[in-house]
Amino acid sequence: MNNDYITKAQSKEKKGDLEGALIDYQKALENDPTNNAIQIEIGNLYAMLGLFDKAIEYFRLAFLAYPDDINLRDGLCFCLCEIGNQFYDNRNFYLAENNFLEAIKLNPSKSEYLFNLGNACYAQGKYNAALEHYNKSLELNYDSETLSCIGNSLRSIGKFSEAMKFYTAALNENPDLIHTEIELTHLKQNVCDWNNINKHFQNIKNHISNINSGSISPFTVLSMPNVSCEEQLKVSSSWAKKYAHKIQKVKRNNNKNSKIKVGYLSSDFRLHPLYFLIIDIFKYHNKDEFNITLYYSGTNEDSAAHNHFQSLGHDFINISELSDQEAAKLIASNDTDILVDLSGFTKNSRSILAAYRPAIKHINWLGFPSTMGFINSVPLYDHILVDHYLVPDTNILHYAENIIYFPSCYQPNIENRTKLLSVNKKDFGFVEDTFIYASFSQSIKITESQFNLWLRILKNTPNSILWLLESNKECMNNLKAYAKNKDIESSRICFAKKTKIEDHINRHQIIDLYLDTFPYNSHTSASDAIWAHCPVLTKSGNTFSSRVAGSILSEVGCSELIVDSDEAYINEAIKYASDKESLKLIKEKIIKGKAKSNLFRPKVFTRNLEEIYSRVLPGST
Repeated sequence: MNNDYITKAQSKEKKGDLEGALIDYQKALENDPTNNAIQIEIGNLYAMLGLFDKAIEYFRLAFLAYPDDINLRDGLCFCLCEIGNQFYDNRNFYLAENNFLEAIKLNPSKSEYLFNLGNACYAQGKYNAALEHYNKSLELNYDSETLSCIGNSLRSIGKFSEAMKFYTAALNENPDLIHTEIELTHLKQNVCDWNNINKHFQNIKNHISNINSGSISPFTVLSMPNVSCEEQLKVSSSWAKKYAHKIQKVKRNNNKNSKIKVGYLSSDFRLHPLYFLIIDIFKYHNKDEFNITLYYSGTNEDSAAHNHFQSLGHDFINISELSDQEAAKLIASNDTDILVDLSGFTKNSRSILAAYRPAIKHINWLGFPSTMGFINSVPLYDHILVDHYLVPDTNILHYAENIIYFPSCYQPNIENRTKLLSVNKKDFGFVEDTFIYASFSQSIKITESQFNLWLRILKNTPNSILWLLESNKECMNNLKAYAKNKDIESSRICFAKKTKIEDHINRHQIIDLYLDTFPYNSHTSASDAIWAHCPVLTKSGNTFSSRVAGSILSEVGCSELIVDSDEAYINEAIKYASDKESLKLIKEKIIKGKAKSNLFRPKVFTRNLEEIYSRVLPGST
């Protein structure tokens, strides 16, 4: 009888009827439950059907009987890794880690198991553990992708110089690893190491011109010089398409809500510059007409800002451990009318959720200063919220989204910012008659071209210094050394220590002129300066990210601080250092503009925003 079942199963398997064969093998196993050969056959069939979790059950039982069977061990390890990959793809990184660990215990000589384990640890922020596993994998198989991942891990634990060595080694092995070249270039920007950086910029530009993959993170090109709006659109579209190729739209209930349901999506509902822009908007939303939900995809932190977001009286849902499919279904099940992405293509963001169409309308606003691109000619996001300065009519065609213009600056701000206290230059170690130029943007925004402009300004204003925000040691050392090589005393390049937000805002008051960065302008930092009555000199280009400070200055009526060329930038900076009356007048204008504008009036901003939300929904008036 048992042999009949086995014969039938073998016949069906040959004909491709795997499910039929499985039924017969299971009947055979019922008659002979200790037959490990049948266990193995059932495990093989489950694996062939892609049911790896079921295959594992049978392979484990058989492996207990045949612990020296290499083929059985490899089959079990294969299934463990397949399940691990599924867990990983669904963001169950801890379970993925456990599966890869079990596979490694069974066969520690497989480099790919160690590589996968490194990936699972890295995704959980266990960077030292990831580094250990990648290094073991590299010992077994010297591979360019592993070298690149070691670079990522070293970068994440702050070992920047070592990280660059591994990125470079990876590119030596495989010059076509564009994602590695992107990481190396971005890191070099972060530490202001500009040696050969123009070569990397050109390689990346060439790749954008011939782009056929989503290997370039859209965020990384925002700070790259000479990247056009059109090229940013290509990068965003390619990135979105790469991550959305398996996506199917989720089912919505299509219920008519009594209030407009707005979901805000972000990885930055924590102590982050976003807090100082958006928290009052959430506070002032009209709860009689709008139902607000915050969907958080970032890491948990015990900060006053993170706790404040959770205590506003709106639903606060952490989706960081949900798969994209699960998160999209959740948003859809809440009958979301409008999903607003406040992070865009930045760290830990979940922007690709818009591809599942979990809401009626999807809006890109505030967090990512560029377009989010197309997926197969369909915009990932329906709308982008901007102002007329950010996106002039000539640039509309380079945005995938439908453009919606705010009546004023697109950037909101909290109204009760830090109270300005009386401070002077001596409080911060400066001589009172020293002219202080400053720029408190992240080091990633300081290009070699920008720094050279600043050095030219310093050369023409002998009694001046440049005050930058404290960054990583490599960056600060590189900037001082670069200045010295250009015959500028390194003592004239000063760094402001990181401190409490109250102290940080107040120290802007001793700055004579804030020098903005290009092509990635100051955003929140520009508003910080305006709040403290500090004039900001900016150069505007064509891209969104190069026009933000200009938008803010336009809002406060100080467009004379906006220039369109390097020479004008230098001349204006020198003028304010040499003409005390001009400096006095522009500071007075900043103070008056701040008082008259809506830049720090979130109640007004919220009403305008709610009018936009009401208009974008189908059937609204």
